[in-house]
Amino acid sequence: MNLITYFALLFSSFSSLWSHPSIKTAHDPQPAFGCTTYYDPALKLTVYTGVEKSPEYPGGSPAWLQFVNKNLNEANLDASVDCNVKIKMIIDATGEIKKAVPVRGDAEVKEPNANEKEVLRVYLKSGTWVPGKCGGNNVTTEFVQSFTPCIK
Repeated sequence: MNLITYFALLFSSFSSLWSHPSIKTAHDPQPAFGCTTYYDPALKLTVYTGVEKSPEYPGGSPAWLQFVNKNLNEANLDASVDCNVKIKMIIDATGEIKKAVPVRGDAEVKEPNANEKEVLRVYLKSGTWVPGKCGGNNVTTEFVQSFTPCIK
């Protein structure tokens, strides 16, 4: 199975929203439309965790697969460690990646393994995304994407 086919099969279940516990603050009125938020004091942004439409790479799955195939360096991967990598990202209302970090379970990874480092590098190189939407408006969105870069 070639690399493009492998990623195409994985991409069908690629994106999933990550339910971050809402942290209520004075800066954080819950919006209409049923979207959920919390205030991130480090970023000084209201971040949406439940949105109508998740952020996506410009051009959708085909463009993302092309980008990954061009930019993923297989020499940096280690098949002896877990190949399922999850990246938590915060994409702002303009599509800029404000934060990207590997996660295991609900915890951010402090010391990423080789696969997490390589996948994170690819995400950080990916440029501007199409932002998430709530109530038809672009919003800063936190979400987690699973990525399996290894072929065993």
